Amino acid sequence: MEYKVIYEKNDCISANRCMGIHPELWDKDQDGKAILKKGNLNSQTKKYELAIQEKELPAYKESALICPVFVIDIVELESGKSILNIKPTKTPEKEDVPVLKAHYESRKEWAMDPKGFFTIKPFPEEQLIRARYYGEDYALKIVIEGKNAEEIYNTIVREKLVSTFQHAAYVGCELMKAEIAMKKNLSYVQDDPLP
Repeated sequence: MEYKVIYEKNDCISANRCMGIHPELWDKDQDGKAILKKGNLNSQTKKYELAIQEKELPAYKESALICPVFVIDIVELESGKSILNIKPTKTPEKEDVPVLKAHYESRKEWAMDPKGFFTIKPFPEEQLIRARYYGEDYALKIVIEGKNAEEIYNTIVREKLVSTFQHAAYVGCELMKAEIAMKKNLSYVQDDPLP
């Protein structure tokens, strides 16, 4: 099956997440906005487009899903339908919605998940990430390994190994950091920012 990547460069906010996870697919212009490598500007839609094959789909899909403003879409060439369905139908105006100032104090707000915890470690030489699950008794119960964060966090959810939203979000963030570190050959220490 063939697909088309559609990228709205004008709406890019220069978050650089697509470039961070897949620098082989994206470049940066002088304004810090992403450039779709090998993409062509459609003069009618003013969007960049690139036809891709099924084997290329996972990397472009990761790029689209990590974009915070939904400017990357992927459509089936045959049907013309999006395979992602992540673009909101209407972009809310800042004035129309409340804005919450994010804050977090781990010493006050962090609560241990009663089901247990994970240690996460990337293995670049094997291109694998391993998440070790320790139960409520602090004993190692299972090791989950996968090629990317998405495989592992979906396995964790499917196996019901987390019981709080906070823990699920934390594990997802750490797995994504481990994946980026593995792909970019960076050192990874759980709970620390990437270098």
